[in-house]
Amino acid sequence: MSNALAIAAATETLVQLLQDNIGTSGVTGARVTGLAPDGAAPMPNPGVNVFLYQVTPNAAYRNADLPTRAPDGTKVKRPQVALDLHYLFTFYGDDSTLEQQRMLASVALTLQANPVLPRSLITTVQTQTPFLQGSNLDTQAELVRFTPITFSLEELSKLWSFLLKIDYVLSTAYVASVVLIETDDVVPGPALPILSYDIVTQPFALPVITGIANAADPDAAIGDGATIVLSGTNLAATAPATTQVLVSSVTLTPSAVSATSITVALPPAAFPIGVQTAQVVQSLQLGSPPILHPGTGVMSGATTFVLAPTITPGSPHAVAGPAIAFTVTPEVEVGQHVVLQLISQATSATELFDGGQLASASSNLTVLTPGLASGAYFVRVLIDGGLSPLAPTVTV
Repeated sequence: MSNALAIAAATETLVQLLQDNIGTSGVTGARVTGLAPDGAAPMPNPGVNVFLYQVTPNAAYRNADLPTRAPDGTKVKRPQVALDLHYLFTFYGDDSTLEQQRMLASVALTLQANPVLPRSLITTVQTQTPFLQGSNLDTQAELVRFTPITFSLEELSKLWSFLLKIDYVLSTAYVASVVLIETDDVVPGPALPILSYDIVTQPFALPVITGIANAADPDAAIGDGATIVLSGTNLAATAPATTQVLVSSVTLTPSAVSATSITVALPPAAFPIGVQTAQVVQSLQLGSPPILHPGTGVMSGATTFVLAPTITPGSPHAVAGPAIAFTVTPEVEVGQHVVLQLISQATSATELFDGGQLASASSNLTVLTPGLASGAYFVRVLIDGGLSPLAPTVTV
């Protein structure tokens, strides 16, 4: 594959191709050069000048080398850039004998008869030109093909007035496509052969959760460290998949799984009080020995449940303030809102006291109870939507 010398090699080979065929114009002493039309060097007279005025990415090849590296960063192939070369041909000679037009016709005929750069000519040019030796343009997979460019009068005017800023002479333009340039890095070795195949098929049955309840008592609140039961359909994975439960971004392994229910224990102090989400995840176990591949199977939609706080038995007691102090599990996090509910044993009347948002995480809470009448009360606490079971009474 060609390297960084390829553009110059393409230009020099084009110059040589035209020089070998310029004699068909019948213009005596005509030369072909590769100079800038507005440069200090004089143009050939009579002759043809080849000027590379623009280089653009090749649309067909621009992304053909992606990716060049594996996920671990190792190189899998040489980086490659694919370019199209835009050439302007300008013609100089005696107007009285129409030398410019004769040479224009000669160039057009040459590129029509030789639409690609011959590999043999590229090899000769690379060998005879010291600064182009080793360009390897002759070994690239694609041949460099020439196609005429059609300029409108406005485009031609802009090219000469803005880019070249010299008086117009007879000219035409061609695009050479494509030049493939690669780095000189060591070619990566071939991929290791596949010794065995492990083809896995799995029926598509999306798990659906219809309900979540406390395993000990379906009517009871779900507290910290409780075991829960997920009810639904298609909950059991078909081998080689395995079933797991994703609770608020924590992956849990069930203790029992069937097509309609999953039993799983919530680890203590793993989740904050309030609304939690649960999803059934059925991931494939692939390889030999089988290894779990997360994200390869199917996943149910998210279903919510509320993790309720639990008041530690014997902890509620009246303190100066007046206030009620008590301990809850799990720990209440910063910013969670606490509301204390007191139910009179004598009248069954309920009173609510706002404990506000916590400034620091704590399990020991104190809520002011101004105007609370003396007596015995059942105690409950509401924290971010999680309502605790009734606690033993507190006497005020």
